[in-house]
Amino acid sequence: MTSLENGMQRQVKVLDCTLRDGGYYTDWDFDQKTADTYLDAVSKLPVDMIEIGYCSNPKLGYFGNYFYLTRERLSAIKSRLAPHQRLAVMLDAKDNKPEGVPALLGDLGGIVDIVRLAVAPKELGAGLALARAIKALGFDVGFNLMYLSSYADDMGKLEGLDGCKGVVASVALVDSYGGCLPQSVGSAVAKAVELLPGIDIGYHGHDNIGLAFANTLAAIDNGATIVDATFTGMGRGAGNTRTELYLVHRAAQENQPLDYDALAEVVEMFEGMKAVYGWGTNLAYMISGASSLPQKDVMDWLGKNRYSVVSILRALQKDSPGQLDEREYEPLRLNSVPISASGEVLIIGGGPSVHQHHAALARFANGSGVPVVHANFRNLDSIADFGSQQLVCLAGDGVTKLPASEALDNIRAFVTAEPPRFAGTVPTDLPGPVVQVKPYVPRGEGGHLGPVSDIGPLSLALGAALSLGATRISFAGFDGYANATSAQQELGREVQSMIDDFRKDHPEVTVQSLTPGLYDLPKASIYARLVDLQGVPAA
Repeated sequence: MTSLENGMQRQVKVLDCTLRDGGYYTDWDFDQKTADTYLDAVSKLPVDMIEIGYCSNPKLGYFGNYFYLTRERLSAIKSRLAPHQRLAVMLDAKDNKPEGVPALLGDLGGIVDIVRLAVAPKELGAGLALARAIKALGFDVGFNLMYLSSYADDMGKLEGLDGCKGVVASVALVDSYGGCLPQSVGSAVAKAVELLPGIDIGYHGHDNIGLAFANTLAAIDNGATIVDATFTGMGRGAGNTRTELYLVHRAAQENQPLDYDALAEVVEMFEGMKAVYGWGTNLAYMISGASSLPQKDVMDWLGKNRYSVVSILRALQKDSPGQLDEREYEPLRLNSVPISASGEVLIIGGGPSVHQHHAALARFANGSGVPVVHANFRNLDSIADFGSQQLVCLAGDGVTKLPASEALDNIRAFVTAEPPRFAGTVPTDLPGPVVQVKPYVPRGEGGHLGPVSDIGPLSLALGAALSLGATRISFAGFDGYANATSAQQELGREVQSMIDDFRKDHPEVTVQSLTPGLYDLPKASIYARLVDLQGVPAA
């Protein structure tokens, strides 16, 4: 019997979670036009449940309107759905306690039909306590049981699973790493159906190795009655089973009508968003899925655009020790580069304001003689004009080609972090000496990528400035991000936090930005600084 024949007999239900899972790319911000187009489409399509986002208690960091869903917003959403469609929200079990449930969900009765909990296998007991509190308020409760690859071959590993009976209405097996094969998914679903009679068993796939749709059909073949999906696969990391693919497949197999106009409109909208945010599988996600490595880590590191795919994967696989650069270089010292009596260092970032104010910055660098530290490679086309006291930071391992120019003579040294580093961080053909510094890292902090510290460009540049004995640090090209992507927002938060921490840790150092920008940083003007320079007229 085919999956469709099985599905027709059991009336497999479709749960679309595009906005909930897609929020990992948008920080759960969706404008009204996006929401309207989405809701108009799903109300016309054979989608049974819509999981629209999260109900959450306040937490640190920025999360948008579909992470903090309110009664008012949920009521408006519910009014847009077809009468038979059920509205679902998700809670993260690790962030909630049973005693907090009434305050969080108590006013949502009659609006929200289903509350699903993201539950780790080791936290089944805590999840069940939370589920009982939610069920007591009259909601159907569903479990999204994460990390399928860790228990697919032995459902007996799941201590407390029997406690779901009489408490939860559905249990979705979640292929969190996106690396499960159809046979494995099918056998796990069949075992869950056997162990949990009377409970809907679902499947939530990720598409790291391109098998999300095949795994969904395997789940249906083996008794699944709910399938999760998102339009264009929008979702964390490599994305999910595509709603449109499953609906088209089922309509064709069952010879049933489907509103292709509604489907095309919503798919076109999300395809446009995909071009901006870039979800979907790639080599990093493929290898992470096949190796059961965390999607979140891969997604975070790719978003930083600081390391190569190979380095990320080696680090996540704990494979890096054999691929590390342990070389020691001469340390950058107080007199390595002459510093003016003002104790000033100019740090150049990657923003377009460097080009906009290029002439003024060049005149200032030459007229003042301040050391210039390039935090990254993005504005190195300026080195010909920025004097002879320039340092270039080598952060991460994604070193791009240096400009082919005699101006490379202006680079006094290339700055790298203390070892260990990834092989390739310091190319062998650099046209100048290499020095190492202790990067500035806020007290008590410092992320890692496997065995290697996560050293960002600003961290390295600030470390260089401190090594030179700077008492004033001026920034140029730290513009911030307008209309930022999710990854850019994360980078922007990282830079702002670094600036804030540096100012607290080093109150003896004056910091200012000489070009306009969005960061909360004392502002000065490059043109005012030119006026201050003796013999250098302002322009």
